[in-house]
Amino acid sequence: MEPIPAAQMVNEPLTKLYNALAKIGFGNYTTPYGEVWYNSLRSKDYAYGIRLKHLSSSSTLKDYGYAGYSDNEISLYGKKFLKDHTLSGSFDYTRSVVHFYGYGADTQNLNKDATVQRFNYFAATADLMSHYTQASRYNHDVKVSFYNLSDIYKASENSISASGFVQTAVAKQTLKVNASIDYYNYKSPKDTANNTIISLNPNYIAKGEKYSASIGFTASADISDSSKFHIYPNVDLSYNVVENIIVPFAGASGSLQKNSFKTFTDENPFVYSSLGMANTSNKIVFYGGIKGKLSSKVAYVAKATHTSIANMAMYVNDQNDLLQNRFKVIYDDAEETNIHGEVNYQQREKLRIGLSGDYYSYKMAYEEKAWYKPQLKILGMANYNLNDKIIIKVDLFFIDKQFAKIVAYDATSKTQEKVIPVELKGVFDANIGGEYRYNKKLGFFINFNNLAGQRYFRYVNYPTQKFFVMLGLS
Repeated sequence: MEPIPAAQMVNEPLTKLYNALAKIGFGNYTTPYGEVWYNSLRSKDYAYGIRLKHLSSSSTLKDYGYAGYSDNEISLYGKKFLKDHTLSGSFDYTRSVVHFYGYGADTQNLNKDATVQRFNYFAATADLMSHYTQASRYNHDVKVSFYNLSDIYKASENSISASGFVQTAVAKQTLKVNASIDYYNYKSPKDTANNTIISLNPNYIAKGEKYSASIGFTASADISDSSKFHIYPNVDLSYNVVENIIVPFAGASGSLQKNSFKTFTDENPFVYSSLGMANTSNKIVFYGGIKGKLSSKVAYVAKATHTSIANMAMYVNDQNDLLQNRFKVIYDDAEETNIHGEVNYQQREKLRIGLSGDYYSYKMAYEEKAWYKPQLKILGMANYNLNDKIIIKVDLFFIDKQFAKIVAYDATSKTQEKVIPVELKGVFDANIGGEYRYNKKLGFFINFNNLAGQRYFRYVNYPTQKFFVMLGLS
């Protein structure tokens, strides 16, 4: 009788990779789209890549000004894998164009060049991260960043920042110290501002069979014309009551949030180029909730948070502007309460379903309402993958009504002004996307946005596009 040979492990063959991917498409509102990626293949020594993107629209919305826009992006990155470290760097350039279309086209006959806004953004980063396997070693990550943002109205902002952490084992647990310094210089035709935020955040992290605890604090210095010093707690506790099914958690924290020309224009590109800058302090954040897994496929989170905020930033239409189609930034102190819940279902890579909701309540110090902040948001998503051949994505969302602050003339008041809250109606809508992969090198896609075809307003006099469809191939 011949002996049976011993079983041998056979490595699964690696998936074949390709250097490049290109996607092109075209949608209504005269919307061309193109995106190209080129990356290095597998290597133990290095990785690099480049990404190019163009998306634009020659959109004219009924009863409003010219709403065309364009986004052009170039991104480069590179990584060098060393024995115990990874050295990486990146460079990004973005050229974005929008138009201040929030005015009545029936009353104004403006050339689109008269309402154009253009942003140029340059950014570069360098990062050195360690990968020591021994917990007693001092693992670290150090990152240095720079960006320059400018617009067509001669406003510009330069920022230099450095951040990182050092982590090591102490008494079989973890000591982690985060630190950062962030400086920016903002210039506009009317003003100049310099600001530096320095933060130090040490944490002692302990984990047991059923518990997890992180205890520390954050010390932040806000250095500007009137410098301030802040101390925030940093406590996070959780306990696994029933085998990851029921895991209650609670904590307290706080943070100093940078407000800058970039953060404002990223959120609202229709703001003035001259803005008053002030950072937001989340003075104390208390939170608690419960999370867990109902099965290997279903996870949930329920959480309540209360935040005491100093200098919460909000957008307000400038009533002194002839077209009233630009926004200035105002600040107010606030108490914010948030109740958050989410449920996620995942069946391997075939099916993913998620549902989340947020309820917000604000108590303002001076303002009548929290302007442009909805009380309720509900988001739903589903992603179905049929044998990597057909992929369907669905997004559902509901955004509750919001209020905008409009200031009108009032001869009877001392200030000769009165505030009129204008309600922006809530919206329920859906986006659906589908992709058919003909083979490993060629695929086709179609995306439908705003299926209900509603015209809803993100800001006063700034409606969104209605039904949108884009076809393309990759």
